[in-house]
Amino acid sequence: MTQMKLAAVSCPSNPRDKQANVDKMVEWIEKAAAQGVDMMVFPEDHLTGTGTHFMNEFFPPDKLYWLDIAELVPEGPTTQKMIELAAKYHMYIAWGMTEKDPNRFDVIHNCCAFVGPEGFIGKYRKVHLPLAERLVITPGFDYPVFDTEFGKVGLMTCFDKMFPEVARIYAIKGANIILCSTGWPNLTQSLDDPDHKAYVTIMPARAAENMIFIAEATSSNMPGGPDIFESHSWILGPNPGQILAQVDSFDEGMAV
Repeated sequence: MTQMKLAAVSCPSNPRDKQANVDKMVEWIEKAAAQGVDMMVFPEDHLTGTGTHFMNEFFPPDKLYWLDIAELVPEGPTTQKMIELAAKYHMYIAWGMTEKDPNRFDVIHNCCAFVGPEGFIGKYRKVHLPLAERLVITPGFDYPVFDTEFGKVGLMTCFDKMFPEVARIYAIKGANIILCSTGWPNLTQSLDDPDHKAYVTIMPARAAENMIFIAEATSSNMPGGPDIFESHSWILGPNPGQILAQVDSFDEGMAV
């Protein structure tokens, strides 16, 4: 595996303004390029938003909205734009979005799309759906590994990390790096919150169990909106408790 510079972004996602979310991605991609980043990951559902009720209850208007704005991958406009930026900055980019199913009009997937300097690389559909997300999203069923010039990369999304088999499958398939798009909650915005304690425990264990590098990007909060997200994106090494970089607050930022 060639030496590389990884980045994981903590940033807000507007649940009703897809263009604003694209603009936010472009902003951080340009900042990452200025720092010589080779590969970066954005939070879960960043492009299309996590919904107005954060999946703790079934809210039909959210699904209607996602059905309306979901995009095909890779044919959709956002993936095509990210392909252009990846080529321009010679960078690998992964991000979370709602994917339109090409075969079923009423089905959407929680997707992590992945592009690079060579174009579209692949996508991962979230397998493990918590809470009411399973009432809205159709799960995936596979754990693909993608070849890049920096090694083999696996993708996962948020709740997937609760299951040790996911990271283990990627390790068995030869992945050197896992990119994880996350929308982890922290309803009290406290380091003592049980969700925060789970956040800082689970993913370092996955990295150490499998001796693998992990970059996890976690949503931050919208200015003026409810404070519900963890932020604290980070880059983890394969040694126990090895934090190579992190966003050390609940605010927007980038770990490099």
